Amino acid sequence: MGVSILAGLMSGPTFAAENSSYILERAYWQDDSTLADFDTAQKQIYRPYQGDLSRGYTDSAHWVRLRIAASERPLGLRITPAWLDEVTVHDPLSPAFTVKVGDHHPVHKTIFRALGHTIELRPHNSPRDIWLRLETTSTHRLHLEVQSTDELAWSITQEIFWASVHSAILLLMLVVLMSAWWVQRDRILGAYLLRHISFAYYGFAFLGMPNLLLSDWLPPAFFDNAFSISVTTTIFLGARFDSAFLSTYNPNPTLLKLFKAASWLSLGLLVLFLMGYERLALQLTIHSLQIIIVLLLAVAWSCKPDASVVQLIPRRVMLGYYFVLMGVLFFALLGIVGWMQNEAWTLYILIVHGMVTGLAMTVMLFLRGQRQTLENQRTEWKLQKAQKDIQLEQQRRNEQSQFLNMLMHELKTPLSVVSIALGTRGNRAENLALAGQAVQEMKTIIERCVQADRMGEIDLKQTIEKIDLQQMIDQLSQVIPGLKDRLQLNFPTIAELNSDRQLFQIVLSNLMDNAARYSDPLTPIEIDLKPHREQDQDGLSLFISNTPGVAGWPDSELLFNKFYRSSGAQRESGSGLGLFLAQHLAKSLRGRLSYRPTHHLVQFELWLPLNPI
Repeated sequence: MGVSILAGLMSGPTFAAENSSYILERAYWQDDSTLADFDTAQKQIYRPYQGDLSRGYTDSAHWVRLRIAASERPLGLRITPAWLDEVTVHDPLSPAFTVKVGDHHPVHKTIFRALGHTIELRPHNSPRDIWLRLETTSTHRLHLEVQSTDELAWSITQEIFWASVHSAILLLMLVVLMSAWWVQRDRILGAYLLRHISFAYYGFAFLGMPNLLLSDWLPPAFFDNAFSISVTTTIFLGARFDSAFLSTYNPNPTLLKLFKAASWLSLGLLVLFLMGYERLALQLTIHSLQIIIVLLLAVAWSCKPDASVVQLIPRRVMLGYYFVLMGVLFFALLGIVGWMQNEAWTLYILIVHGMVTGLAMTVMLFLRGQRQTLENQRTEWKLQKAQKDIQLEQQRRNEQSQFLNMLMHELKTPLSVVSIALGTRGNRAENLALAGQAVQEMKTIIERCVQADRMGEIDLKQTIEKIDLQQMIDQLSQVIPGLKDRLQLNFPTIAELNSDRQLFQIVLSNLMDNAARYSDPLTPIEIDLKPHREQDQDGLSLFISNTPGVAGWPDSELLFNKFYRSSGAQRESGSGLGLFLAQHLAKSLRGRLSYRPTHHLVQFELWLPLNPI
């Protein structure tokens, strides 16, 4: 069975502290022919070693001779990692003499179900030797412990506990990643999710969890092949994620293409494995991973990200992640290929590396997703604001066009009157009067336009003072044509309120002028004043009523719109801004202007507070 190319991403098989006090000496001999029997192996010259046996990938078999200390109680031999194909134990004192373990053999043949392989050794009153023969398609790495059976049981319990904690963390990370992807549907997060699924199975298989839990239902060959395949798929999916992630940082395109090609080459080695060249495929997979790591670091260093990407995950954080963690992985691979002797303590480096790598990238992607969500919200807000600005600009342009059309239409008639009056020699006094009236109409139209344009400044320039309504209405009736003789007032003895005189006069003059222009000239115009409390404020309601003239009844839906004029009102000069302006000014005065028609009258109600707050 093959060692995972992510051996640096996961721990070795031991979580408990090693107890090797019963092992007095370790030595090995390499059998290049793989044909030597036990009698032949006993006669060879063995080379001492310390720590773990690490001989890399080879077609040879390795014999290990252990000198075991004397013991009055049975001992347990523990063999790891769990993914070794076959280890044959020769114990001259054992009745069975020869025992075979490994992932090619059922777990129940060992004395304890453990994450690894365990064999019972008989007690002896003096030191003695046992021999082990290792043959596997994976890297030749062998970790051996000899303990009392009680100590071994406790060690296995501790190891299973920590392996369960480790597996729970991987599963928790998987749940977090799936939840985050379900919400964000981010392409890079999805790529990492696939990588983590593959890595999670690889991690379980590396520790021997599937063999321990499912060996009664599935044959050993299934676990062997599934783990070997997970080696290649994990590397490929990890490289696909890295290429997708680093693509956002604007790397050198040539290096990125080389990196992608190397990742596809690692997947192609799976074909070699399926053809039966297992050892060669796994060995080349490890070497391809070394190349991928070197290319990955080169791609990461070449990145020149945009400011928008740096806001999500800074370049220095990205470089720190890849150079520190991938550097540790590259260091661990040197031991796997046999270029460096592995000591037992290096297993703990691998444990830390595996957990830190997964947790660090999960945290980085989670923070990236949160920041990307905020950035998307800002972008969406800016887009909405831009769309709103475009709509406002379009509305402004439409209003400008409508205003110019209205202005040209409304000024055309008075200008024609002025032109005719000034071009006619007879009746000079009458012509001058007509011209003066036309000029006054043009001034009124222009004044309305100026008032509407200054609408936004109204709240800043209000001066509250006492206003005599009777006096103001009398003054306005003197200047509005056709109003003085038709006006009927229904007022109390004293009619006063506190408001801004200039703004109130504009509102009132617009309402009175509107009534004079568009009413039947033979009917009266009534102004009624009634006290009215509204919104917990004392106020006055001013009702201005007139009988409809030739212009007819106004459209209540469009009445207060800017530039609105009914079809019947087109014969009269006007801006279409009077009622629009009056309603907005009434709001600025803390009041309201409403259209309240009766069966026979066009009627407007203007309510204003007596003492505005």
